[in-house]
Order: sequence, then C-alpha cells, then structure tokens
Amino acid sequence: MLWIKRFHSKYTYGKGVQGKIQVSLCQKSWWYFYGTQRPPLCQHYNNQTDKMGCFSTFVYLSVFNQISPDYRSNIDAVVTLVEDGTEVQVNVSRSFFISRTAGTATFEEVNPYYYTGEIYRGKIKIVDHQGKAVSNTPVYLILSYTRLRFNKTYITDDSGRASFELNTNAWNGNSVSLEGRFLLQDPVYVPGTVNVYYQNAYHFIQPLYTTSKSFLRIVRVPGTVPCGKKERVQVNFRIYEKDLSYGPKSVDFSYYVIGKVGIVLSGQKTFLVGSSKMMTGTFFIPLVFTSNYAPAPTIVVYVIFPTGGIIADSAPFRVSMCFENEVTIEFSEDEALPGSEVSLQLQAAPRSLCAVRAVDQSVLLMRPEKELSNSMIYGLFPHIFRGGYPYQVSEDDFLCWSQEPHQPDVFMVFREMGLKIISNTHIKKPRECTTTVAMTTMMVTELESTVPMLTRPTFLTTFLGSLTTTEHRTTISPPAPPVEEKVRKYFPETWIWDLFSVGPTGNRDVPVTVPDTITEWKAGMFCTSGVGFGLAPTTSLLAFKPFFVEPTLPYSVIRGETFTLKATVYNYLLQCIKINVTLAKSPNFQLEPCEGCVYISCLCANEAKTFNWKVTAKQLGSVNITLSTEALATRDLCGGEVPFVPERGWTDTLIKPLLVQPEGILVEKAHSSLLCPKGVTPAQDSVSLELPPDVVEGSARATISVVGDIMGTALQNLDRLVQMPSGCGEQNMVLFAPIIYVLQYLEKTGQLTPEIRERATGFLRSGYQRQLLYKHHDGSYSAFGTIDQEGNTWLTAFVAKSFGQARPYIFLDDRNIRDALSWLQIYQLPSGCFKSVGKLFHTAMKGGLDGEVPLAAYITAAHLEIGEALNSTVVNKALSCLTSALPNITSTYTQALLAYAFALAHDTRRTQELLAKLDQKAIRTGGQIHWSQAPSQSPSAGVWSQPQSMDVELTAYVLLAVLSKLSVTGADIAIASGIVAWLIKQQNAYGGFASTQDTVVALQGLAKYAALTYNEKGDVEVIVKSKGSFERKFQVTHKNRLLLQQAVLTEIPGEFSVQAQGSGCIYAQTILRYNEPPPQVSVTFSVRITTQLIDCTKGNMRIVTIHIHVSYIGSRVTSNMVIMEVSLLSGFSLASGSRTSLQSSPLVRKTEVSQSGVSIYLDQLTNTTQTYALQLEQEIEVINLKPGHIRVYDYYQPGGLLSCWGILAGGERVSLRRCNLDSLSPCAEEQALANYSAICS
Repeated sequence: MLWIKRFHSKYTYGKGVQGKIQVSLCQKSWWYFYGTQRPPLCQHYNNQTDKMGCFSTFVYLSVFNQISPDYRSNIDAVVTLVEDGTEVQVNVSRSFFISRTAGTATFEEVNPYYYTGEIYRGKIKIVDHQGKAVSNTPVYLILSYTRLRFNKTYITDDSGRASFELNTNAWNGNSVSLEGRFLLQDPVYVPGTVNVYYQNAYHFIQPLYTTSKSFLRIVRVPGTVPCGKKERVQVNFRIYEKDLSYGPKSVDFSYYVIGKVGIVLSGQKTFLVGSSKMMTGTFFIPLVFTSNYAPAPTIVVYVIFPTGGIIADSAPFRVSMCFENEVTIEFSEDEALPGSEVSLQLQAAPRSLCAVRAVDQSVLLMRPEKELSNSMIYGLFPHIFRGGYPYQVSEDDFLCWSQEPHQPDVFMVFREMGLKIISNTHIKKPRECTTTVAMTTMMVTELESTVPMLTRPTFLTTFLGSLTTTEHRTTISPPAPPVEEKVRKYFPETWIWDLFSVGPTGNRDVPVTVPDTITEWKAGMFCTSGVGFGLAPTTSLLAFKPFFVEPTLPYSVIRGETFTLKATVYNYLLQCIKINVTLAKSPNFQLEPCEGCVYISCLCANEAKTFNWKVTAKQLGSVNITLSTEALATRDLCGGEVPFVPERGWTDTLIKPLLVQPEGILVEKAHSSLLCPKGVTPAQDSVSLELPPDVVEGSARATISVVGDIMGTALQNLDRLVQMPSGCGEQNMVLFAPIIYVLQYLEKTGQLTPEIRERATGFLRSGYQRQLLYKHHDGSYSAFGTIDQEGNTWLTAFVAKSFGQARPYIFLDDRNIRDALSWLQIYQLPSGCFKSVGKLFHTAMKGGLDGEVPLAAYITAAHLEIGEALNSTVVNKALSCLTSALPNITSTYTQALLAYAFALAHDTRRTQELLAKLDQKAIRTGGQIHWSQAPSQSPSAGVWSQPQSMDVELTAYVLLAVLSKLSVTGADIAIASGIVAWLIKQQNAYGGFASTQDTVVALQGLAKYAALTYNEKGDVEVIVKSKGSFERKFQVTHKNRLLLQQAVLTEIPGEFSVQAQGSGCIYAQTILRYNEPPPQVSVTFSVRITTQLIDCTKGNMRIVTIHIHVSYIGSRVTSNMVIMEVSLLSGFSLASGSRTSLQSSPLVRKTEVSQSGVSIYLDQLTNTTQTYALQLEQEIEVINLKPGHIRVYDYYQPGGLLSCWGILAGGERVSLRRCNLDSLSPCAEEQALANYSAICS
C-alpha cells in the first residue's frame, strides 16, 4: 500500500522555506523484560524543498510491520530542515497511528428508553478511517430482544447518516439492543495478513416505566446551534382520556430548559381536550440560544395527570461556545508594510474594558496550547458539562439490593438533567429490596473501600459511624508617499499588550505603528463589562515587503569570540533584480577578511541568497549590526532579462542589537552607609574601589547613589530586590510581601503619591495572581504548587499573612485567606504547636533541637499580623505551646522569632526576658549590632557587604521584636538604630538582601523603624570626592527624599569619600561591578563537569552533551533547596527534549530556560553525587568559544560554587583535547590549543 506524505515548511509571514529536508519514519518495537528488543523499522528520505517550501514522497507501508504484536501501532516521524545559506536547523516530530479500523458507526439522536406502542426513531452515522462521512452506502441495523434477532438495511445520505423508525409494539416491554454495522458479517481473519476491522455501534434501550398510557416526544435538533439562533423545538404527544379521569379536561405541558447557569427558561402550554378517547397533537417551544444556554443545554417537557401519572421526555442540544459580550477585533488592513500606520478596530458592549495583545506568530507556534479560546474558557468550568446529582443530595439507596434490573423512569429523566423534584406522583418504579444482614455488611465493606473518606456522603458516614501556504501580493498599494530611507530597527515579540475602554458607543479605533519584523501578527482581545465576559476571535496582520534582508545572529557573544554573520536576502517580486548587500563598519567589532566573498548578485523571483561575514566582537554592551541591501539599476542581465528596480522599496536597511558580554563571571559588590550629620559636624564615610589582579579588562564600572530615605533603594527596585530565579511559590513572595511594607511606611509618613501607589499595586496584583498558581485545592500553598503532593504549613502561613496585609491596597478574594487559615488549623496539634506538613526547604524553620517551636512561632506571628484576636482558639493554643517550650529554647534564631511573636501578643514580660537573653549574644562592632547563628565565626573583613542570609533574618526578627512592643522607649530606638546600621550594610545593590526570607523580614523591620523615626524636616548636602579630580554634589531635601540620585564613578581603581552636611539622614550606596574568572574552591558543594560530542570523530559541534556531577559537602546532613544555573555557550540553545528529560531526573522540581541559560531547582543535595545531563544544539557557528559557567548554591545561603566548562574551536572545525573522558575544562587551556586536533577515546 502507498501512503503519499507531503511536508510543508514556511516562514511566519507565509512564504515557503527553501532548504534540505531529512525525514525519518520509524516503527518501534515493544520492550519486554524477558527478551531482547527488536530493531525499529525505518525509512529515510532526503531531498530539497521546492520554492513553496514543500516536499512530497511515497511511503511504502509494506516496509512496516502491521501484523506482529511485537511492534507498536504508530510510526514516529522526525523531520529536520536545514535552511539554505544560513544552515539554521529546525526539528519537528510527530507520531502517526496505524489504524486497523476501516470504518466506524455511531448512533445519533437516540433515547435510552422507549414508550411501548410508540415509534422509536434514531440515526446511524458511518465514517471511514479518516473520519470522513461515507455516503450512499448500505448500513445494517441489527435489532435483538428476548431471543429474537432482526436486521434492516438502510442507505446513507450525503452526510453519511441513515434515519430509522422502529415499531415498539412487538417488543412487549422487553429490553432491546441495537447494533449498527458496516457488514452483516465480520471479515474473516487470515493469519499472516493485515487484520482490518470495522467499529460497529451499539445501543441498549429499555421501556420507560410509567403508570400512564399517554406519551410525548421531543424532536431532536441536529448539529451545533449557533449562538443567537432562534429555534422552534417540536413536541409530539398523545393523550388518553383515561389519564384525565374521563370527562373534558385541559392538559398543561410544563417545560424547563437547563443551561450553564441553571434553569434559563420555564413555561407552560395548555390544551383543551374534548370528549374523544385520545388526542394527538404537536406544539412548538420557541427558544433563542443565547450564551446562557451554551454549551450543552437540555430541555424537559412533562405532564402531570389528575390520576397521579406523569409523562416526560428530555432532549439535549449542542450550542456553540459563546459569550454574552460580543467582542470583535480587526485591523484596518490585512497586509501592511513594516513601519506603516494601521488602525486597530475594537468592538464590544458599551463601556467594556478590553485587554488587547498582539504578538509575533512565532510566539504562539512555540506554545499553541496557551492561546485563549472559547473552549479553553468554558473548560475552566467543567461542572457545566455534567448532569446528575452531587453525592450530598443523591437519592440512590445503596443498601437496597434487588433482583430486578434497573429500568428507566421519569425520575431518571429529571435526575440526568440535575433537576431536583419533590412530588407525590408516580415518578419512580417501585423496587423490592431483598437485603439481608450478611448482604448489608458486604455492601458496606465494599462502599468503604470505594468511596474516599473525604468525599463519602454524609448519610453513609452517619450509617457507618497540516499547514497551508498563503499566496501574497507582490506589490502593495502605498497608502502614502513612500519613505525609502526608513530603517527597520524595532523587532519586538510582543507588539501590543494594553488595556482599552471602548466607551459608551462600544466602538474604538486605536492607531498603531506596525513593527519592523517581517511576520504575521496575531491579535486577540477579551473584554469585561456589566453585560459580562467576551472573547474575540484571533485576527491577523501580515507585515510584509516583497524584497528584504534578514540577518541570523546569536542572542549574545562574549568579547573576543568570532561568529559568522549570515544575511539572507529574499526576493518575492515577479522579476529578477540585482542586489548589493552591505554590512556597515563599526569600531565595536572587527570584520575578518573573506576570500572569494561577493556581495553583489542576481536574485530572481521567489529566490533567496545568503551572504557571510566573519565578525569578532570587541566592545562590551549592546552593539548595533547595520545591514543594507539595494536593488541596483544596471543593464547587466539577470536570468536573461534586465534587472528590475522597484519604484518603492528598492532598498532595505535594518539595525539589530547584539549583546557583547565580558569574559568570566560578574562580581557585584555593595557598600552602604547611613549618614546623619549632627549640627555643624558632618558625617563621613569612605570606600576604596580595588580590583583583583585577574579582573577582566574593561569590565569594571562603579556608581554611587544617594537617597534621603532608607527605603528609597528598595522603592526603586520593587521588581528585582533579589537577583535570583523566581520560579517557585516562595520566591514569588519576595516580589509581593516587601511591597506591602513599603506601602505601609509611605502611607504612615504621608509620602504615598498616586504614581507610587499605582506602580506598587501593579506589582502586587501581578504577584497575587502568580501566587495563586501555587495553591492546592484544599487552600494550602507549596513551593511548586500542585506538582507537590501536599501543601506546606510554613509557606501557607507566609501567604495568608501577606495576603491579609495586602487587602488595603488591592482586591483579593478573602476566601484565599480563609482557606489557608482553615487548612493551618487542621494541623494544629493538641499542644497548640503545628505539624510540619509538606516539603520545608527553610532548614532553620525545621527547628532542630527546638522541634516544632520555630514553625509554631512563625504561624502565631502570622495570625497576629493579620489582626487575629488574642483570645481566638488558634492563637490561644499556639501561645500556650510557645510558653511551655520557652524554658528549653537555646537557639538564637528561635529566641528571636519567639521574641517577635510574644511582642505581637503584648506579652511584655516574656518579650523582655527573651530580649535580655539575646542582648547577651549580641555582636557589637562600630556602633552596629547584629546576631549570628554561628557567633564563633569572625566577622567578614572589608567594607563590602557579604550578607549571611540566616544572620540577616534573625537580626531583623530582633529588630521587629524591639519595635513591636506595647511601649517603645528611647533606649529601644537606640538599640534599633544599631541594628539598622548593621542591616543597611548588608543590603545588595537593589535594596534587598541575599535570599527571600531575609529580604522580606529585614525590609519589614526597616520599614517599621523608618516609620517610627520619620522626620519631615531635613536638608542635607552630600559631597562625593576622589583623591583624583572627581567631585560630585547631591542636594537632599524633604521634597526629593525619595528620589534616587546617582553618579558614575570614573576613577577605578580609586578611593572615594562621602561627606554629608546639614540636618537629617541620607542613605548612600556605592556599587562596584566587574568580571573575573570563576573561583574553583567551595566548602559547600562539589561539582565536576564532563562534556561529550555526539560525533566526536568528525569534530561535529552541533550537538553537545554536558554531564554535571554535583554533591553537597557542607556541614549539615542535607542542604536547603539548591539552584543550579548553567550558562549557555554562545550560539547554542537547550535541545528541545533536554528540558523534559531534566524534569524527570532525581530531585529536580522545576527547570527554567532563558536565552542565556538554564536554572534547575533541586529539592536538596546530600553527599551522594547526583548527575544531570543537558544536551545543547548549536544554532549559529561561533569560534574562539569562551567557557560557559555553572553556579550551584543553597537558596538560603547563596554563596555557592562557580565552575566552568566549554569547548575550544579553531578555524572551521572543533578542536578538543579530550572527548568522552572524565573532564574537559578549557578554563585553564592556553590559546595555542585552539588548533589542536580532536582525539576521541
């Protein structure tokens, strides 16, 4: 059998990609533990795509095994496309199922019950193996009841359906089975041949139990009904006089329609009945299927007779998934030139607020499942697709066992719709229970094993105790006179991300400028208003020009690396042109001589040509690459004709930035000081900017910033207080909680402006929404959300307290706080302490010898911080736990946390006792006070901050305890000032500290201190001088105290002095940044790195595998949560399947991938070595490669270890000293090894 397979490749702007295509089709065998695995059966194809980007081939299915059970029933396709000229490679994989089902039959519009004596109607539909309707073909209906079997033959219509009508008189109230078949007899299987079968349809029907002879039937509406469509639902009926107790009567037909919001429509139809013994008729119920009906409404019609009898019928519908707010978004044009002006036309219900986004199509191609759609929104509410009763109100009698089979009745009709009815009519078929004591016990045991305890019904608990190519115009009518000299330099992935109000008319036109990317832009919009929610269908705008140049660049390179810059010129004109391509020279990079390179060439219709330059990066920072191509006016022939020169668009120039990074790793140092001049005596500080001997040349830079408020730096950097990954539930909170304390401080001191409030609450809202991603269904939170088996008590308390404190500033659903507190209460022990549930990465919070006390103190403080009453049951019991544990606590950290908890509880005596003990442990140096878990360690030397996360956190808890007492004295302020002086010295360059918890607690303490010591007056002049010629003055007044003033320090190395004169206090911070080779010594982690090429013998660098062998060698048994940050070599990216394999590796909780590197989150590490493999793919050739770096660090003590790895490349081939050996570290390699030949072992 032949299988014609066609492969398409195209750019995001719709044109075909020309290149070499490799296709591998493989059928894999099953693996059995008792035998060897059979080799896969494969076919390989290599060819060149045509100008439309397509490639077709014949696939012979006979090559694959369709008989043996040893082989899987699918063919895995791997397609590799290498673009001509650029050598950019794209891989796509897909699996094709080998179907042995030649056709499938299904029943449609059939009821699970029938009325005896009435016609039973339905349809059979048949489709082939591809799901296409089979028309004008015989289909067989097999009818079976008792021991009788009949068959009928029907012919399908154009839709593949055949309607049937069956007389039920002969069924005599028996159960009936229906079977729809392609063939009357199944094909006989011949051994050794391909077994093909047909999927027949089966349907089981029973008589509807009713005490009435009357009947009604709702005629089904086929297909999916569009929103807003009016339908007249037909109801047929037959009424017998006997059911009306004889005599002339009226009959009331009642009906309900159930939609996603419950009962959306109800009504009655009344008919007068004469003296005839039977009345037959039809009536219609008019319906308008609005969004309230969607997506699966059901209608029920019933009649209750004076005799107590009842007849009913129900019918489901399918309604398109729509919304009450009808929303549309369109561009004024389908196609436009890059840089041109177009209009975005918005339409929604009046006064709707609409969220609009327009992104490059490539973004959606990477993650199509993230695209908003009607079905995705409806999928958020799965209950709207369900029927029946919840278990809490179920009417099933689990303990009634009967030999009689279940028979549908009127009650079932209502139950399936979820309608609860209370009636004294005969709606249920009576059942005779034959339950014995032994049988009851057996049934109860079975129920206990099948019904989960948390979901067990109350009554039971009580009882028990292919892609298409779009043709584009080759010329575009100019909306305005052309501007040929326009340079393309704006290339965003996200073009529009904004909110717009449509106003009272419901319409709005938004003028926008098309970015310079040649691509298709996808725009979407959703709106909310008093009417409701609405989602617009995605619309497109093609940004296109028929003649343009496109470069292929790495995301970044390291200074000194050489890469091949490739520029491809595309001609989608109908004529040939002659082009000249130019790369603008720049002092920021060096162009290598290129022998034989020609940059003038002919280019005919639908052709592309690539031009190359060897570029070596010289200058650090963002370097502009400027490329121009021009259509030349010449008489030289191209393709046998005079080259064409367009009247407009005859040149194309673009500028793209390239990030050039320094060698080595970034070192960032901060020196902070709080200067408070007194009278005429100035306050002074000095700092020496010294560089290590191995500093990377040209990488050093320094700044000094001055602000009149100790919270000023944090205020300026609310979104980046800590320079760490933020991919877990705790890390997200460092972008949430400190903002609350900053807002509280500014509000108390009257400095909260509308601008600051808007910016800060924007971060709060984002952090709140992100944090909900880490919530469990029971209300708890954990570091990685539902990936974790259960929530974590400490993080849940942290989130509950932060959400509670954020309530004055943003809208939060109070249920999120209540759910969290309720969950915590479940795990409060009889002692009043709390059970530690879930993975706790914060080692100090685990308590050690102090047991559950630190956790109990933290949760108690959290309750009190959000206003929980002291006499509440939870707080009262928790304080009892802390009080009883107090005499045995020796840990400095636990004592600090307890002091804060008792201060919040207004327990002055115990607070003072703890503070007195802590005072004896205090470390005092130069007017600064702090505490340490390891006080025997000598304090760090030098002026630069080297914060220890745990020391910062416990010192901040002491500060909070001192300032949270009922009465804060002058002596308390003096102690607090000493603590603040030390904390400020530990701040990083962004106002945060080393990790999450120390930043949150320290900023909370600093904000409390700043509010208590706030003084509206103040005028300070700050003079910064060097020993050379540098001098800069800053003026800090009450009006600009929150303004961060900054200057660049130009003399590095050098010594600088900072002098403050006047009245008030200022916060000064000096930041020194430089690069140096990575240190190779660590007392915390051991890291060994090996690299391996997939094809070492040929020196093929396209695919490289890195093996990271890491273990913990610190003083504890295990580490806290560990983060590994792996930088990528220039021109490389993480292979598509590598992230998936990493995620399944031991201890890996999460991976984050960016253009510059990979962050891997590990639960913890021990002294057992763990190995992790990353596979990298080379996208762009880069030679003179500099080494990459791997940083491994404890999240709560982020000193960590830096190690390096890499591959040396010389000329155009890879040169490695060793492949597949224990180590390959080029950090210490001499440059002479760059041309060393590859050796594989």
